[in-house]
Amino acid sequence: MTYLSPFTPLFFADIASDGIPCRCMQVFAPGDVILIELFSDDDVEAWLVKESDESKVSLTFASEDLDDGGALFYAQVSGLADDVYWLHVEGLGDSEPFEVTSNQSVLDATALFQYGNADNRRRKDARFIVDGKRLFFSFRAIGGFKDSGVSFAVDNEQFETPDCDIVELYGKESTQKKFTLGGGDGAPIWQGELLNRLLCCHYVYIDGYRYARKGSAVPEITTLMEGLDAFVFTQNLQRINYNYPKYSDIENG
Repeated sequence: MTYLSPFTPLFFADIASDGIPCRCMQVFAPGDVILIELFSDDDVEAWLVKESDESKVSLTFASEDLDDGGALFYAQVSGLADDVYWLHVEGLGDSEPFEVTSNQSVLDATALFQYGNADNRRRKDARFIVDGKRLFFSFRAIGGFKDSGVSFAVDNEQFETPDCDIVELYGKESTQKKFTLGGGDGAPIWQGELLNRLLCCHYVYIDGYRYARKGSAVPEITTLMEGLDAFVFTQNLQRINYNYPKYSDIENG
């Protein structure tokens, strides 16, 4: 049996759509690193297909044996030419198409998520450290932060003296930001599901800076139009300590 890690940012439809398909297509920049993880009891056969000429783009998979007798097969894809692609996996079929573009006006409307866990103990459906190397998944989504979605909070304790002086025993401020996923065309439901899943990771970077969900908040769904399988998702996040290393610092050791 072969299955794709649900943290891989490519989607294989498992149920039939009951509405008008979403017009939003996932995009990546040529320099993005797309991590593909497959778990299988046997060798895997998988490749990318380029839409313009339906040619195959071969993938080089590394592998790691697992304790259950199966194996992890993973490939890090980058440097693709501008085009539309989909992933074909023997036994699974074709993924939803995605576009690789160097058009900066398109990329400016997206946010790049890079996410991973501190170890492999938390999940059995993904591997985040392989051969001593930390791996990050990358997911680029249409959306971003707006100033109108910023809110402020404080965790503090005070007491008031007999002469009405207020003494701050301790105080720690925080800033929450609302991330909006989905533009004018909305986004497919699987992107909201992936957003909720990736926020369970220990390391979550958005455009290079680390964020975390506040408490148990989950993405809120707004339906653009009845009968259209396109949605806008909003999620409250908190920026981790501004002195915390950027993703590029973690990646480069």
